[in-house]
Amino acid sequence: MAGGSAAEMILFIAAILVAASVAGTLTSEVGRVSDAISARSLDVAGDVRADTEIVSDPGAPVWNTSGNGNVTVYVRNTGSSSLEASPAAFDVILDGQYETDVSVSVVGAASTWYSGEVVKLEIPADNLDAGDHRLKLVVREDEEVFTFRT
Repeated sequence: MAGGSAAEMILFIAAILVAASVAGTLTSEVGRVSDAISARSLDVAGDVRADTEIVSDPGAPVWNTSGNGNVTVYVRNTGSSSLEASPAAFDVILDGQYETDVSVSVVGAASTWYSGEVVKLEIPADNLDAGDHRLKLVVREDEEVFTFRT
């Protein structure tokens, strides 16, 4: 009988050790998942606070045919957070073409684009055909579409 209880004791201790190691692994993994969710929630909160609105008049001429041939639009920061006023902050698609040579300047202010302020975007467009055109802006996952006619 002593041999049977010794074997049961060894199996019991082994089961406790396996359970403790599984619990330790699960605890550390739950902590890592929790940290990842917290970091992602901060990113999403920043995206939610970022909101923009194109304030240019679609009936007014936005394409400068004399001289530089730029499409000029004005965009207001209507969100609650300040945004970066640089070309890297904008994804610009004009008539289905991704534009990289975009000029950005804050109207009447420094380089930070605070809530309520307007930036001026100038997109090179030397050869726009007469007719309707579509401009899509993406700033921190906020998408705005602007249609205009030349």
